[in-house]
Amino acid sequence: MPSEQADFAVIGGGPAGAAAALMLRRHAPGRSVILLEAGRHDRPKPGEVLPALAQALLRQLGMWTLFAEAGFVENRALVSVWANEAPSERHSIFSAQGPGWQLDRARFDRLMVEGAKAAGVETRLGSAVHSAVRDDQGWRLKLVEGDVVARAVIWATGRSWRLARCFGATLQMHGHLAAYTRFFDRAPGDSRMVIEARPEGWWYSADLPGQRRVVACLTDPDLGSELRQAEHWYRALAATRSIAPLVPPDAVETASLVKSAGTATIDPAAGEGWVAAGDSLFCADPLSSRGIVHALRSGILAAYAASDMLEGRGDFARARYAAIAAQGFADYVPALAAHYAAAARWDTPFWQRRRSHVEDRAAIQEPAMSISSGEKQSNETRHPGL
Repeated sequence: MPSEQADFAVIGGGPAGAAAALMLRRHAPGRSVILLEAGRHDRPKPGEVLPALAQALLRQLGMWTLFAEAGFVENRALVSVWANEAPSERHSIFSAQGPGWQLDRARFDRLMVEGAKAAGVETRLGSAVHSAVRDDQGWRLKLVEGDVVARAVIWATGRSWRLARCFGATLQMHGHLAAYTRFFDRAPGDSRMVIEARPEGWWYSADLPGQRRVVACLTDPDLGSELRQAEHWYRALAATRSIAPLVPPDAVETASLVKSAGTATIDPAAGEGWVAAGDSLFCADPLSSRGIVHALRSGILAAYAASDMLEGRGDFARARYAAIAAQGFADYVPALAAHYAAAARWDTPFWQRRRSHVEDRAAIQEPAMSISSGEKQSNETRHPGL
């Protein structure tokens, strides 16, 4: 079977991969782009709040009109039971950027891939890349249906790093966390997102289109293993003050899943003819509120880096991209520690670990470590990026 040729191959059809493919078409319209997604975006995914600032990125990608017409739930307020027992509520009306959105993630991901297809990207769902090998033509990607040979590759498979060895990259875990998530029908909301700190970790909930709701408990995997069982999960939910009332007695559970939610990075961020993007590059703790905005932004930057590689500026592209990734992680670490420190009022294993992390960071980092203005906002106004 002959190999299919492309200038760029994007592995992964999530927000980062779709953004990379869209930007490649806009930035280098004469180049061919193929997007390969292992799944079909037909399974439930954890909910996510998309901040209003994402509008600029969607406009840059030519996706704003399609997104605006999709009718996602606007996020009108964030209710936080975090630094103390009293709920704190922040309304989007007081934000200069306006409200964000509470997404049905599977639907959003499908929308992004459809936008890429409309822009001229060859898109393939259900096409898993099993291996990648460098040869004199570029990168040979092995799929069940045949090989694809691309001059440059953008690797955006989320929290799946199975291809790391193929690219000569090393996964570095910086923290372990798991999200124990359940989805409900007949659980209407009022366009608010709610987070609540608890002794076992912290909880998150948001209403989704169609009177649906996502509810998740985030804790360390060794502490939350029992939460895989419905009995234990519902017992822990009942102990919450602000989350439990959001699930009415007649709500119907439709799906449950457990996903890793800890911090991890890949090294290097880019190599000979390849660039990592989204969670494949740097996956963050959901409390950091990076989420889809990080995915879209890194996909855009990865597209520019990959284009530079084909233009003979590979060394420059890799160095610049690595510097941007390193700065992002340097800003993230102290900001995340500060958010957890604000709620570390329990003497339980989960919060003891967060306190020790803060102490360790304080001992080894410069006291003037910079935090971007967006990360200096109150801990009680953060949007978890689940």
